Amino acid sequence: MRVRLAMTLMAWLAAFAVVMALLAVFGDLLAALPMAARAAVISGVLVTVMVNVVMPRLSTVIIRWAGAPRPGPAPTGTATGHADQDTVHS
Repeated sequence: MRVRLAMTLMAWLAAFAVVMALLAVFGDLLAALPMAARAAVISGVLVTVMVNVVMPRLSTVIIRWAGAPRPGPAPTGTATGHADQDTVHS
């Protein structure tokens, strides 16, 4: 629960910062667009930045802070490990 709450709060703060930065830098250019176009541009940039830049780094920091174990590779030979993946079938 602690990790989920921290992730939610940090994601919201990061999204807020990204939107504020976009408005500060491109606010005048975006003002000329209709509201739907502004929303499309801002949300598109926001989602792209959050998914590809912010969240991978943020999740690592929060998991480390919370002391939660990081998911690792599946052990070899398990149902999800696919131990026979390298076998050549002829």
